[in-house]
Amino acid sequence: MSSRGFSFILLLSTALQLLFSTQVSAKVYSKCGLAQELENVYRLPRSEIKNWVCIAEFESSFNTQAINTHTVDGSTDYGIFQINNRYWCKDSYGGSNGCRVDCSALLSNSISASLTCARKIEREQGLSAWVAYVQRCQNRDLNQYMAECWGRGEF
Repeated sequence: MSSRGFSFILLLSTALQLLFSTQVSAKVYSKCGLAQELENVYRLPRSEIKNWVCIAEFESSFNTQAINTHTVDGSTDYGIFQINNRYWCKDSYGGSNGCRVDCSALLSNSISASLTCARKIEREQGLSAWVAYVQRCQNRDLNQYMAECWGRGEF
């Protein structure tokens, strides 16, 4: 084989290796970026957005692919809103799957499945279903918390 042919095969091999080894990285929102998406894409009112943004910050640090396996009962929390597999999503754990969603769907960079499930949890159990809400958001001035995104005023 000529050196030119060898060089081509080496280049092609390297290109294919790079193509197939590229990993999809997690989307990590900023506070204001998540607020903007919740308002503009999902059309949530600001009165709800401030709660979801606070929960996302303290549950997952705004990371769509956050996974927490350090729960007391051995279950796992998934995604930006840390939705639990014991009650709300389906994986090998064998929980009740209240949201009728695979837990892996909650790790998508699109937060649609996570938001749909989170809002179902809120309807059924309230925001106090999230420890982060109770400990970090519930008794906090969330208008002040969101002021850097929306300015000061009523939301």
